[in-house]
Amino acid sequence: MAVRLKLRIKVSDKVIDAIALLNSGFEAPTPQLLLPIDTAKALNMWPPEDAREVVLETAGGPLRAWFYN
Repeated sequence: MAVRLKLRIKVSDKVIDAIALLNSGFEAPTPQLLLPIDTAKALNMWPPEDAREVVLETAGGPLRAWFYN
């Protein structure tokens, strides 16, 4: 059963309300929020400038992503 959660994401002066999928089955050592590119653009986080590129291994193969601290 999928669990969805309402989130308010604030980055600097930009605020977005979104629905997040909680516990998608993936594990990480720290809490992480993966954003679609459209949401990242709305938060002025795309294109990535202060992020590092990482490659995530998924069931569908490698996925390039950008990681902000």
